[in-house]
Amino acid sequence: MTTKTLDLNNIERKIFWALLALLGIVSAFYLYSVLSLTLAVVDRNDMNRRAHEIANSAGILEAEYLAQANSVTLAYAQNLGFREVNAKFTGDNGARLSVAR
Repeated sequence: MTTKTLDLNNIERKIFWALLALLGIVSAFYLYSVLSLTLAVVDRNDMNRRAHEIANSAGILEAEYLAQANSVTLAYAQNLGFREVNAKFTGDNGARLSVAR
């Protein structure tokens, strides 16, 4: 039984290896791109989840603040030692520059 082999010339062999190397580079770039996009989607979903958690905790803190702010009355403030102050404000009635014709 005889075996037939493909006899490639030197230039054909170089073209074959160049195309094989190019195919390997393109495949590696494709795998890198798919991995990069997958990780970006996972990060985006994680950041969205964290943003919702922060918004929820901010809402809870705001509700607590409003509840405490509404519980402060004038009588409660006076019991704590605060007192009303009659402040007197002064206005600036200084000289004004006027140019008359």
